[in-house]
Amino acid sequence: MKKFKIGLSLLLAVIVSVMLITWKDQSYSAIDLLENANFHVENSTVTLHRIDTDTEDIFSEMKISKETQQELIQSFQQATFKKTAIKTIDYDYRMTISLNTSYPMFIDSKNKILVLLNTNESFELIKDHAFFSLLEKATEDSQN
Repeated sequence: MKKFKIGLSLLLAVIVSVMLITWKDQSYSAIDLLENANFHVENSTVTLHRIDTDTEDIFSEMKISKETQQELIQSFQQATFKKTAIKTIDYDYRMTISLNTSYPMFIDSKNKILVLLNTNESFELIKDHAFFSLLEKATEDSQN
């Protein structure tokens, strides 16, 4: 009976350890982040605003091509995210992805963090599939 209790205790400790490791390293897909998102709808769009607190109009809309919008959506869809407790206020962009509904978010490109406005949750992009280089491209294209 004593061996059974020790064995059961060890098994329980292993199970709890594995659960904690799994929970700590949990990653999320874009579909996990954006509830009920349908990335296969027609006429999906991205609205992008550059944030500049040194100007009177803090949000300036960036004109980006349909092609770049679709590239951003595809890149976002393929990205992998990790929940983070970091609450940044150093946002570069306000982006809204419009699929079957709108998904607004603030983006801190320096720290690769986004905050979903619908849930106020923060996520770090851990595999961005060129998402930030596409944002940079969109910024350059809108200035030309």
